[in-house]
Amino acid sequence: MKYILFTTTSCPKCPAVKNFVAEKINFPGEILDDSVSDFAAQIQKFGVQNAPTLLIFDDSSSEIFRGSEVAEIAEFLSKL
Repeated sequence: MKYILFTTTSCPKCPAVKNFVAEKINFPGEILDDSVSDFAAQIQKFGVQNAPTLLIFDDSSSEIFRGSEVAEIAEFLSKL
């Protein structure tokens, strides 16, 4: 599995989600924010409309989860 977390530097909810992801997810991933040069291209590629948005992919790179709230992320991770 792997993940991508989309955030923005002005998002009030993003720091909590970033911290949760850093503490609770133990598989590879990346955090992209709006300071990354290809951020706009990446959000278009994945159809992301809100920040924060966490995408989790299985080993075949299929999206298996999309969420933006700590509670829903925690619930999904508890089922893994």
